[in-house]
Amino acid sequence: MNVKDARVSDMIRWGVSHMREAKVNSFYFGGPDLFLTACHLTFFALHLPYNYENPIYLNSKLESHEISDISRIFDKRIKEKLPTPYITNEHWYGPLSPPTKFYINKDVFIPRSPIYLKLKDFMKNIKWKNNLVLDMGTGSGVLGIILALLNPDIHVELVDICPKALKVAQININNHKLEKRVKCIQSNLFKNVKNKYDFIITVPPQVSAEEYRTFVDEGLHEPALSLRSGKDGLKHIQHIIDIAPKYLNPEGMLAAEIGPRLGHVIKAKYSHLKFEWFKFENQESMFLWKR
Repeated sequence: MNVKDARVSDMIRWGVSHMREAKVNSFYFGGPDLFLTACHLTFFALHLPYNYENPIYLNSKLESHEISDISRIFDKRIKEKLPTPYITNEHWYGPLSPPTKFYINKDVFIPRSPIYLKLKDFMKNIKWKNNLVLDMGTGSGVLGIILALLNPDIHVELVDICPKALKVAQININNHKLEKRVKCIQSNLFKNVKNKYDFIITVPPQVSAEEYRTFVDEGLHEPALSLRSGKDGLKHIQHIIDIAPKYLNPEGMLAAEIGPRLGHVIKAKYSHLKFEWFKFENQESMFLWKR
């Protein structure tokens, strides 16, 4: 590349080419062609709005220091195999339009559960008694915070075993000015939980030991604590299903996303419970249980 004549579009093309050559995994961001990843990282490095089709931006000539900045960003994605949200410390997620922006770092799992597709429906069907919601295994706090944004009358408690994860959740609470309605609790599942709730939501660790051994390099940057759940992936969700009823108000609800692999196992093991199952990509991976 002729540095003197390089433009923004050139760096995007260069980034796509080098990521493909290095067999970078898109890892839930922008698609397997890596084009949006290259656009996003280039615009992030240049502190530009994420308006990838703007010809003024695309045709702008770059200074040598800007090219160096972009190259360093791509090195993190290509050489270190860091997922994009860990490089930019930002992630958009949820049912609102546009999706809600959250702070993310390597201390938390990158939010991607499809359960957000059902959040508005869940909120409409809750029988509110004390307007209290629990987000179990919250990580960055995204689900509980979105619920608080959807309903200004509720209070939310974000529970996680990891203090570092709760620091990230607190940053997101502060960024969305929800300090009066959302708080963090450090707890190994329900150990330090004291209240009863109208709604408990969870996306628990659910990766088996065998699955974890097959992870791509990008996936290994996520904290194992937020992913692994015993030998078969069932340890956390079984405990939550068994214990959650004690922490629900009369007519309270439990919602969980456990992925398609565990769906049939949970359905068989808890056949006596009346779960309402929801499909994502034609597979049952989310359920709702009403007390």
